[in-house]
Amino acid sequence: MPTYKWTIKDIQAEDGRITSAKYHVIAEADDLSVETEGNWFFDSPASVLFDQVTEEMVIGWIEGLSMRDGKCVIKSRLDEQLQALASRKAVIAPWLPQVFTPDL
Repeated sequence: MPTYKWTIKDIQAEDGRITSAKYHVIAEADDLSVETEGNWFFDSPASVLFDQVTEEMVIGWIEGLSMRDGKCVIKSRLDEQLQALASRKAVIAPWLPQVFTPDL
């Protein structure tokens, strides 16, 4: 099961209400990790007092608003990338010495 580390890198506000946030997410599973970042624009900024907003609140808003069919689409895409990495098969680059290794 992957773990996710969210960070809010930047926010924009208008009239004391957050209108957008730049996020960064790292997903890790076993020895693999993938990451993404993006900007989330809030159609209806929360009415929480600006000086009382926490990073965890903004992360929660983004996760909640990015739900489709009961899943956070940001996490789902990261999960897909982790699965692709886990199932990839290493190959030797064409410019390196080619060594035959039987696949037992």
